[in-house]
Amino acid sequence: MRTPKKRHQYFLSVEGHNEKWYFEHLRKLINASDEINFAVNFDIKIEKSPKSRMKAIKIPVFGNQKIEVFHIADYESNEDVHQEQFIKMLDELKEINTRNSNYQFYLGYSNLAFELWLLLHKNYNFTQMLHRKHYIDPINRAYGTDFARMKENKHKEPFDKLLAQIDLNDVKMAIKNAEKIRPESQRNGNKIHEHKGFRYFKENPDLTINKCIERIFSDCMII
Repeated sequence: MRTPKKRHQYFLSVEGHNEKWYFEHLRKLINASDEINFAVNFDIKIEKSPKSRMKAIKIPVFGNQKIEVFHIADYESNEDVHQEQFIKMLDELKEINTRNSNYQFYLGYSNLAFELWLLLHKNYNFTQMLHRKHYIDPINRAYGTDFARMKENKHKEPFDKLLAQIDLNDVKMAIKNAEKIRPESQRNGNKIHEHKGFRYFKENPDLTINKCIERIFSDCMII
């Protein structure tokens, strides 16, 4: 009889359905692998506010228990409204991590869009985009899709066809590709900003989603 896998529980807050579907796909990949001795359970909510996500977690918390939550978000542009939204989100993350000892929130952000993370599964991309809509052509080339607009990949059936082209080796490749971005950005003279202990660039591309997934892979001993 096969020994049941030890299960790790993670909580996530994401901005949209694409991110939710991606992490559901990642959960299936991990749990279906015979080479991995661990399974994962992702409790995923579409929620932009870290505080609201914390309040929605309905499990009893005991003693020194630490509940890990990955907050997946975009830095959408340098416009004032988007910068203010991003800083407010960082303020909430810092407040939770400082005042709520039973919770540890990690930031997995993308500048400008989640599509950057998707591209890194298939190639190394250091192209600076003027607008998030410009990711659509590289996505089509990388995945053989024919999206005419970004909005078209927000529907489940076509996005599932894209996800079907991602396996665990692709995720590992995305992590390696993501690690190249910040050093190259700094070599190009871009300034790294810090707010409440969270580091980010105002210039794209940049991301920290890879750090969240690295943490999951480390827990599950995925090499």
